Amino acid sequence: MHNIVAKQCPPNKREEASACLRQAHDFYLVGTEKGVEAARPLALYYCYMNLLKVYCLTWGANASFNNAQHGITEIFNANYEDIILRGFPSPNGQGKLQNFSELLLVLQGAGLPHNTDLRLGDVFPQILPGHRLWCDAANRTERFVALEDIQFWRNRDTREVWLRLYLFSDDLSRLGVTHTEFLNESGFHADFHEVACDREQTERKVICFEQVATVTYPDRHPADLLETLVSGVRHHLWATVTSIPPYRRYYAYLCPAGELASRLPQLLSIYAITYHLGSVTRYRPQDYDNMLVGKFGSRIQDFVTGQPAQFLYLLSSEIARQEITQPSII
Repeated sequence: MHNIVAKQCPPNKREEASACLRQAHDFYLVGTEKGVEAARPLALYYCYMNLLKVYCLTWGANASFNNAQHGITEIFNANYEDIILRGFPSPNGQGKLQNFSELLLVLQGAGLPHNTDLRLGDVFPQILPGHRLWCDAANRTERFVALEDIQFWRNRDTREVWLRLYLFSDDLSRLGVTHTEFLNESGFHADFHEVACDREQTERKVICFEQVATVTYPDRHPADLLETLVSGVRHHLWATVTSIPPYRRYYAYLCPAGELASRLPQLLSIYAITYHLGSVTRYRPQDYDNMLVGKFGSRIQDFVTGQPAQFLYLLSSEIARQEITQPSII
């Protein structure tokens, strides 16, 4: 990230971005240091907030995030899952930038159009690592489906490129999800349809969904348009970063229709939950202690200890605009 800021961040924003990056580094050390428990969520939130600014300064339009506000607040509810995280459009009525909406803007091209309420119980299941701990605590069915492969296809004669998604049929049947329900709940319904699978079938049947709209490339270098090709679907994908091939594992999140208003891109759902836990740690530390021994305690503990490295690699990939991962050998 330091190298990208030095080379890619506009000169008029580079000093601020570099300072935010250094501060994020220090907060990350505090938030992941062995023996740090009570202050960990708050340190991680400020780490993520500074990394957000680095990302937005490097690739966004705003010249500075001086005096920017969190852009999100917590509305307490005695029922933990009914706590509301309210996001605000940016800039606000006083012209101040709102961090939460600005991250959404740079990630997918549009920020929050109005005050938006996110139910905590609808955001927590969107966190991929440790998802089964949430399923166990909430007594719910799993919602993530692993993609066996994502392929780029090309027609040389017509100069068209498109995507194909492959997944195992038994992963859907295990969850009681039809092929149509998969498309609808994953958000792919407008862009993909099922086609005959070109894969040789083994003991596990593979099914294939193909992108409906192709992208035409004007010359003999289709790779130049791959970023355009995936831009409309990339935020329907969740990823885990690994140190062994294939280094990224992709998933689709099956969101119930009643929870669509709280559906966020992967990075923003991590950010929102971290904000919530940091807020509790800062203002109601006794509540954080009680949460850790409650029914979602294992889920929260896993999120706080296991998520930081994933967030770091995922966001650094966005900042670098290429996949960043930990090497399998040193």
